[in-house]
Amino acid sequence: MKIRTIMTAGLLLCGCLASSSLAQPGAIDGEEPEMFEDTYTFVCPDGGYESGCERDDVERAVMLDDAPQDVLATDCLYRTQADCTVIASGQIAAFTLGTHLYWQILALQPKDGPATEMMVLFEQDGALPVLLLSHQTEGYFDPPVAVRDGDGKFLLQAPARNRGLGNADIILMNSGEGWNRVTADELIGDMDRLLPEGFTIASPVEFNFREGSAFALVRRDSDAGCCTTGGVAYIDFEMSDPHSMQVSSVEFQETTPGKRQRNSVG
Repeated sequence: MKIRTIMTAGLLLCGCLASSSLAQPGAIDGEEPEMFEDTYTFVCPDGGYESGCERDDVERAVMLDDAPQDVLATDCLYRTQADCTVIASGQIAAFTLGTHLYWQILALQPKDGPATEMMVLFEQDGALPVLLLSHQTEGYFDPPVAVRDGDGKFLLQAPARNRGLGNADIILMNSGEGWNRVTADELIGDMDRLLPEGFTIASPVEFNFREGSAFALVRRDSDAGCCTTGGVAYIDFEMSDPHSMQVSSVEFQETTPGKRQRNSVG
């Protein structure tokens, strides 16, 4: 049985300083964010910011030779000409799979762009390590968490934020037949398809994969970038097969516009 924490909170309506006519639906602070096909590759091996590399180039620049688990806390496993510093590292025991995962979070400073963080995650189950993640974000990563390790299923969440664009989480899953992954963007897209027309999920979403649920504010298409006025959504997830996670339901409570009030003490 899924446990849901009922959040009793009023949805605060924002007082916008800028006119809503300056913002387009989905805009951030009145400006439409520039979206890229690959939202996890920013700093290239040559040290440049978005200087033409692709995901495969970044993966090939991650060096997992000579017992990489022994230098997690000291050496950047990503070979780049950008400044690179290890800011966190660790190990996760995946008991269901009988293996170990190793990770490090890197701070990257390209020569011509903003600071970026990167997560390197690999599995060490035998002589050769297997690279699972080599993703970057213009915001930050939190340490990965094994949110499920039992009943033949292993689920790992790598929490992340991508500046004003919200969630950049990556979820890895394995039921003993190989690794698969899904991103927060993909899950949010599935949530949007279960909302009424004219409404979308507002990122960031508060994920709770331990209980298979999430909570989010909902944006109207007419909302300005500063404000989210549509309501709240409670989301449930399921793993109907060993290789994927789906949004099973979205419970939406729309906010009814009302008279604005301001009360003062005294």
